[in-house]
Amino acid sequence: MKSGLKMKPLYDEQVCSFLHYLIKKTTPFVILGVVYYIWLRMTHLYIPCIFRSITGYRCPCCGTTTMCVSILRFRFGDAFYANPFIFTTIPFILFEIVYNVYLSYTEKRMPLWNKALLGVYCSALLIFAIIRDFM
Repeated sequence: MKSGLKMKPLYDEQVCSFLHYLIKKTTPFVILGVVYYIWLRMTHLYIPCIFRSITGYRCPCCGTTTMCVSILRFRFGDAFYANPFIFTTIPFILFEIVYNVYLSYTEKRMPLWNKALLGVYCSALLIFAIIRDFM
């Protein structure tokens, strides 16, 4: 039984080209992350949060370094405890990274729906920080 659908191969030229572009754009950040992780493991010196040092309050991203180190050690409970909001929204963050690289690759502008979504995300992150610090 034949279907009327004609499927393109999954790994065509455009997909391979985009994956190459994605790797090229994200590799420097991955390398910096690996170097920072090695430095943390060797020295146990974390970069302090400037916002917390000045105000005494945790910023929305406080605990992210601890969260990342905990994830790399497969301690997901500790990772969640370090920053529950960022931990639970990792899939969204990864989607946004890939999507923004895609927009750059195709030289397209960010659509309004994505700007609104990022606004909602940032607002939720700010609300999380306020609740975490004052409750």
